[in-house]
Amino acid sequence: MMVIRAYPLPYCASNRIVQCYCDHIAITVLACTNRAPYGFPAFINAMLALLGPLALIVFSYVSIIVAVLHIASTEGRLKALSTCSAQLIIIALYYLPRCFVYLASNVGIKFSKDLRIAIIMLYSLLPPVINPLIYCFRTSEIKKSLSKMFRRAHVENMKM
Repeated sequence: MMVIRAYPLPYCASNRIVQCYCDHIAITVLACTNRAPYGFPAFINAMLALLGPLALIVFSYVSIIVAVLHIASTEGRLKALSTCSAQLIIIALYYLPRCFVYLASNVGIKFSKDLRIAIIMLYSLLPPVINPLIYCFRTSEIKKSLSKMFRRAHVENMKM
């Protein structure tokens, strides 16, 4: 929908988008006209698309935390909260930078293209990379095998 709304804009500036991918903000910034009538509806749609699922996620985690607080054993509560906290960190790494990019562009905060690309890369690549690592290191068998592998490598380096 946003691409269709950006299509008829008059473009007289450079036709190069210095981004990792072609998003609505990067396209409409190149237009020769006031982008506010196009930018605000795009912002509203982006916030609905981002904050709708985020609201469901927050509701789910609040429900989980309420259920966890009813667990009798302290050890069980800590284990459940530990699992939830790792996931909440990954969710925050995705949603916070993304919302910041959309909000900053709409309130007129300008930052360098390199910083914008870094933020986009942060929310695009970091959560999918970190998620398997978190679960990988939580599994005791994987911890043991990695520990054995590093000890073996350390012993071989000591022999040299």
